[in-house]
Amino acid sequence: MVHRIGHVGIRVSDLERSVRHAEEIMGLREVERVDGSSYLTCNERHHELVLVQGEQVACDHLAFEVRNDEDLRTAREAVLKEEDVTIVSEEPEEPGLDGALRFVGPGGFLFELFHGMAADEPPHYNTIGARPRKFEHITLKVSDKERMEGFFQKVLGFRLSDRSGDSISWLRCSPEHHGVSLIRDEKDQLQHYAWQIEDFSSIARTGDHLMRNNKTFLWGPGHHGIGDNYFCYFLDDDGVIVEYSANIMRVENEDAYVPRTWPDEPLSVNRWGNPPPPEEFVNGGTDLTRARISHG
Repeated sequence: MVHRIGHVGIRVSDLERSVRHAEEIMGLREVERVDGSSYLTCNERHHELVLVQGEQVACDHLAFEVRNDEDLRTAREAVLKEEDVTIVSEEPEEPGLDGALRFVGPGGFLFELFHGMAADEPPHYNTIGARPRKFEHITLKVSDKERMEGFFQKVLGFRLSDRSGDSISWLRCSPEHHGVSLIRDEKDQLQHYAWQIEDFSSIARTGDHLMRNNKTFLWGPGHHGIGDNYFCYFLDDDGVIVEYSANIMRVENEDAYVPRTWPDEPLSVNRWGNPPPPEEFVNGGTDLTRARISHG
């Protein structure tokens, strides 16, 4: 059903500052601004990140793309069968979409399923730093990991790629190893969101660009064992964790692939060894928009 990770919406306390960071540090481009929301992209698609003016920093919504209106109707039927899901809207609330469905799902996360994203933005533009290729994945902290894992597979059509012990699961909706990963935790939060960059040299350019702007990596660079991608993590100006990812593993033969259970140890998440993720990364997360939780 879902065939592509769409974007994430983040509520920010200072929209101008956050847009400036997205453009000058992350290499994105603002497409338009409507009613206090900024729509940014790094490619031909209308938006791959939405920044929403709010009173405090929070995860506003998680967006996933389906192929067409028929798939959206099928998804709606599947959503209605879930007891802990509440539909919020059935029309697009963002520009650039042909159709959309929003609902509060497990854990209080606001989900958006959409189709028909406009793709007529200029593919080339001047930018600073290492420009991402596309939005790649999200990682969530979830208080009921089994429920959320089942929801992504049963309702949204994801497939399990790998697990790390009983603590983390990675799921895919395309040949790329994961579009979503789920971390068992006491709270429900957005742990980080990730952009796909060209190669490892882009990580080096990002590190130098951060240095020139008096910023540093939060964790990395490194080489994930699970997913086999190179990575670096840094904080945006709102304290949200951002990952740049390169060379992620692809599952080209769905019939032959067998999910693995990796040992729950540091080498599974960084083949290059120490240091392990710092506490700021492990304990980091962006709370959900409180107004959204009240719908559930």
